[in-house]
Amino acid sequence: MKELFKPLSAFGQKTIVRDCLTVCFCMLAAYMVVWIFSGQWPWVDNNYNSYVLQTRAWLSGSLDLGRDYPHLELAIRDGKYYVSFPPFPSIVYLPFVAIFKGYFHDGFISLAFAFIGGIYCVKTLHYFGIKGTKSVLWTVAVTLSSNLLFVCVTPWVWFVAQNMAFALSMMAIYYALSGKGGWSLFFWACAVGCRPFQVLYLPIILYILYSGMSQEGMTFWDMIKKRIWWCIGALMVAGVYMWLNYARFGSIAEFGHNYLPEFTRSEYGQFHISYLAQNLWSLIRLPEVGEHGELVFQEYDGTNMFIVSPIFIVWLVYSIAAFVREEKCDKLLIAGILVIAAAELVFIALHKTMGGSHFGNRYTNDILPLAFLGILLAHPKSHRLLYPVMVFGLALNIGGALSYYC
Repeated sequence: MKELFKPLSAFGQKTIVRDCLTVCFCMLAAYMVVWIFSGQWPWVDNNYNSYVLQTRAWLSGSLDLGRDYPHLELAIRDGKYYVSFPPFPSIVYLPFVAIFKGYFHDGFISLAFAFIGGIYCVKTLHYFGIKGTKSVLWTVAVTLSSNLLFVCVTPWVWFVAQNMAFALSMMAIYYALSGKGGWSLFFWACAVGCRPFQVLYLPIILYILYSGMSQEGMTFWDMIKKRIWWCIGALMVAGVYMWLNYARFGSIAEFGHNYLPEFTRSEYGQFHISYLAQNLWSLIRLPEVGEHGELVFQEYDGTNMFIVSPIFIVWLVYSIAAFVREEKCDKLLIAGILVIAAAELVFIALHKTMGGSHFGNRYTNDILPLAFLGILLAHPKSHRLLYPVMVFGLALNIGGALSYYC
């Protein structure tokens, strides 16, 4: 890990700004293709605006929504209706809803977080010494040539949380590599408030932080004692989550999903081992062949994750190559990333559904930051595998988003 911890000043700020702007323009161009044909512009009213409704309720002094919205997934407790998803996006919305009130369009927040995710991919690539065109292409491969594109073009409640989780997870990884543990743990805690299984990123973040501290001769326990203040921001965020959960549902660990009618009426509830086999199959099942020879991608519970996000293929190939090559790299961390990502997929597969109606396999977007870090740690010497993967993934995901939203 020693080679990872080098001064950021080694990478010119002008180059970073140029690459970040290029990436943002690429992302905007791809999104505009979808918006032009689907009409899902950032300023269009969002019917699936659970987080906006929740924020308005908070600002009016109420934790519940006051009434039912039948088209939304709402938790029902004691005759009251609550947003059933983790609360962090509503915390982000607070100042905007307070200022713009009924004129607030959350599509702009969704777009901003998509850009933030792309920018921190670029910053992480620069940290590993990959700059210029290659940094732009790698960022396109992970943000636009993957199923992440599908969830970034609209602010629907199911999608905006994943969009934010990707950006915040990339920020947590970047600041861990930079040795800024306070910011890293803070953004990690924010990501957990979007997608709870991002909690599994913690061992990776702590390992990276410890590797940086070990350069100064610190043991792990020295780091815990001398850097305990790193936890302050994360604990404050966790405290807000726990207070909201307890105030609404009587449990610091319950954010509302267990009170959804589809789970309260289910024999086995929200999570159960009986869901595992079918949902793991959903991760790798191939699209079906239509009567005219076209491929039909399953709309419910997802389709093959390696087809809709071929960056995962690159990750596995480079990770295997890292163990075969004699060149030095942190093989323990590369292996740890594979284990944590596999564990997250297993936990996801214990859920009753794998995402409901969507294109691709959007739950697998949760491990994209880990896959991206795994690729960079493997120190790819050749970038040839990137190009066909990037072109195929970009075309497929733009086409898939158009077929769904149109």
